[in-house]
Amino acid sequence: MGTIRYAIIGCGVVARKHLQGARYHQNNRRSLEVVAAVDTRPGAAEKILLAAGFKAKEIARIAIYEDYQKMLAEVRPDLVVITTPSGSHATISLEALAAGAHVLIEKPLTLSLEQADEILEVARKNNRKVAVGHIYRFFPLVQAIRADILSGHFGRVLYGDVKVRWGHGQEYYDQAAWRGTWSQDGGALMNQSVHAMDLMTWLLGQSVESASGQIFRKTHHMEAEDLGFAILTLANDVQCLVEGTTITDPKRPEASFFIRLTEGEIRAGILSGKPHIAVYDHNGKNLASSYTRRIFWQTLRISGIQGLKQLANPHSGLLGDLIAAIEESREPLASAQSGRDAVALVLAIYQSALEKRIVHLPLKAFDLAKMQHFFS
Repeated sequence: MGTIRYAIIGCGVVARKHLQGARYHQNNRRSLEVVAAVDTRPGAAEKILLAAGFKAKEIARIAIYEDYQKMLAEVRPDLVVITTPSGSHATISLEALAAGAHVLIEKPLTLSLEQADEILEVARKNNRKVAVGHIYRFFPLVQAIRADILSGHFGRVLYGDVKVRWGHGQEYYDQAAWRGTWSQDGGALMNQSVHAMDLMTWLLGQSVESASGQIFRKTHHMEAEDLGFAILTLANDVQCLVEGTTITDPKRPEASFFIRLTEGEIRAGILSGKPHIAVYDHNGKNLASSYTRRIFWQTLRISGIQGLKQLANPHSGLLGDLIAAIEESREPLASAQSGRDAVALVLAIYQSALEKRIVHLPLKAFDLAKMQHFFS
């Protein structure tokens, strides 16, 4: 289709990582060009473009808008990245699809299954691709480990454990009125933990059959939860424990997972920005270094030094896969359907907490509006 003309709507903190990925692809492949950036706050787009590494002369060639609808009508981009508050994802993505663009939506896809299904249907009718920002799928090391899990290299999966302790002070929620609200954001499970839950179920290669959850609001002044737990039962009698919270020390953010198999175990995560991983075989030998060496040399051979530098920014992999999906007429690795499944899983946990029962999936319908008075 020639050069893909890229536009981003929403120029907050996470937009910098998306734009760093876009600049990498723009500089290393001729099929992408950043043509527009949108934010309702004057000066926000220029500021985030500079932070992402764009030079002043590059920014001068990028159209800056405060109204995304005007941008869609005038620029007619081929690909739109949406990093606005979660509650606005559906409306903006549907308008971008109607304008003929492929779409990359920051997680979560939506806060509603009805809206998610509408996005899937409109994308299908317009023959457009939709990807979701589940970036953990795009660490090459994680992809290699998943391949070995699914091949049976480590035997049968017994159970998993995922923790997201992503602390925020009250000022984080006070910065924007939508944060921590049921209508626009959800709490620690929907906002901070949906990445990790998507990763765990993807790694295990099993569909979730039921969820039992509890949520709490411990220290923050907000509508939704700042602490949540769940027990998930997956196919083939596999269980997964989930913990998601924002009440921990903001200076020590942590996300981790553990998988126990009959012939080994896997531990990985990030603590205070430092990654760690251990992959043990049935003899207790740690295979992590062999995985790391393999990924290093594969990346160096295929993408060179610049590719190695991008390993720390999975947003580059997310965008690269979407570009390839457009060019190859296939579904992205982090497809809209996978985004819908992740939203359904979190909604099932919320429904379980509200109704104090185990909720079975696939989820037919559950509206976050039902959670509005949960802590009243």
